[in-house]
Amino acid sequence: MQHQKYLKIIALLIMNSIPYQSIFGSTGEHVDYVVMGKSVNYRQKTNENLILLNTVFFAEIFPTDLDSERNKVTNAFLKGPGDANRGLAFSDSRIPFLAGQREMTIEDLNKRYPDDTYFFNFDTPNGKIRNFPVSFKSESSYTQRPESVSISLLQNEKKVDLTQIDPDQDLKIKWSNFTVGSKDPNQIIDDMIYVILGDCMGNEIDHSGHALSDPNALTFDKKEFVIKKDILLPGEPFQLEVEHSNMETSIHQNIEIIVTSATTTFLDFKTSGKSQGKLSCPKNPFAMDGGQTDRVKK
Repeated sequence: MQHQKYLKIIALLIMNSIPYQSIFGSTGEHVDYVVMGKSVNYRQKTNENLILLNTVFFAEIFPTDLDSERNKVTNAFLKGPGDANRGLAFSDSRIPFLAGQREMTIEDLNKRYPDDTYFFNFDTPNGKIRNFPVSFKSESSYTQRPESVSISLLQNEKKVDLTQIDPDQDLKIKWSNFTVGSKDPNQIIDDMIYVILGDCMGNEIDHSGHALSDPNALTFDKKEFVIKKDILLPGEPFQLEVEHSNMETSIHQNIEIIVTSATTTFLDFKTSGKSQGKLSCPKNPFAMDGGQTDRVKK
């Protein structure tokens, strides 16, 4: 009799096309939050001019425990309007991720991925989530896009030559104002700034901190980030990424939702001195981020 009861409940959920959550436990125990957004990516040259690289639609699913197989998220896909009509598959990584077809303008990107509601679908050890809704429009306001980000590098409080960074001194990273940054009225996450340092091989070697999981992560009101001299090797090229991410938040089925509109700038620099030969650097650094469409991946 109990078995028949479960079958009837499952059949009812399917017939009514509502999000299905396992009757054997809370699926939300395994997923902390989901992210969906659009980003504009730029390359900054030495003269501080910005070159548009691309725009992209993306989505992510963050398990509650990245170190436990028990919390693994599998079989994830996204359904919605435009290119998502037939379903877009997430990666099989511990943090499932997808990036749509890149375009050069937001207008062209919006034709592929309209500003509308999309539906996350994934499996967890406790059951399945189906048709989990995430929308680009919130009850309060439409997500605003940050203006392009200009990066400045300083040592001894003075701007430095990008080809002659002293590896024996800390390097201060500053950026232009976060034009639409603000606190989150839902108190889930304020608008964020991310600074990432990479080596010439495309490896991430320093990070300003991840949202929600790092109490020292940079919020919209921060103006700088310091890269310690211990990280810098002499005579080597490095690459920077600075992102301004405007967030709108909500909660559904005990899973937090973050809809983001982001702007990112990439900048190269090189330290002075003689290389120790620890890396076999190519002429141009390998891409450390998918947004670097002007670079080759390792």
